Amino acid sequence: MRNSDVYITGTWNGFLSRFRWLLFFGFMVSALTCCGGNAFEWLADENSYEARIEEALIAMDDGDYARARAILTALQAEYPNDATVAQYLSNALAGLAGLDTLNLLETLDDLDASGDIDMVGLVLGDVDGNLTTDEIDSKLSDLGAAIDALTDLGEENLTDDQKVQLGLLSLNHAALTIADIIADETGESEITLTEEGIEQLFDDYTPELSDLSDADDITNKLAELSEDINNISGSIDAISSIVGGDSDNDLSDSFDEFHDDVAGDDDVVTEDELENFLETISQ
Repeated sequence: MRNSDVYITGTWNGFLSRFRWLLFFGFMVSALTCCGGNAFEWLADENSYEARIEEALIAMDDGDYARARAILTALQAEYPNDATVAQYLSNALAGLAGLDTLNLLETLDDLDASGDIDMVGLVLGDVDGNLTTDEIDSKLSDLGAAIDALTDLGEENLTDDQKVQLGLLSLNHAALTIADIIADETGESEITLTEEGIEQLFDDYTPELSDLSDADDITNKLAELSEDINNISGSIDAISSIVGGDSDNDLSDSFDEFHDDVAGDDDVVTEDELENFLETISQ
């Protein structure tokens, strides 16, 4: 074969190769154009606000609260004042602690309002209401973050749904804070967070919070309890609009009773009031 034949053959093959790529590229452009840009829109929609909200809701419905938290935390960075994102983020954080606030009506219906401490212990603990101190610390952290997600919106901006959600979160946070104080008081590594469990525990101990070695710690915990009680107080009037019926329904009565038992007539929990509450349970 002559050199000129080799050159012509190579050039022709190179041309055909480039031509095939041009045809392929042209086909893709034509296909995307004919679809009216729907392919690009689909790619964009996957990362849209609505798509990520839906993805987070699916994750929570599947019980994957960690994934939901990751999605909603990233979304909140883009929409820092969005009430919907904040509420769903609060749901995800509560779910990590073991409390389903996404299906609020179902959760309220399922709760046993006969005993507030029992209600929390049997939901967040094992079948007997047992919680280790590590579990208490972890759940307090998740519930505290869930509460912050709502309170950061401003109390005046909360809907009735969000107020009730905040009250339920705060009731659980308050009960766990009390369990944390009891663990510090008694030195126990596991607490049975039921009235019967606390009664049995204080058969061997008399609540004396002033004897705790870390005075600053108990002061901080009393302040957290007071914030929880304030949130519970704000949710009582909103409960009836969520569950229906008169304002004197069982759940609002239960919230009101817990408030009065722990804090008395105001929203401030003192050391003496908490000691009296523990003594009352243990009698």
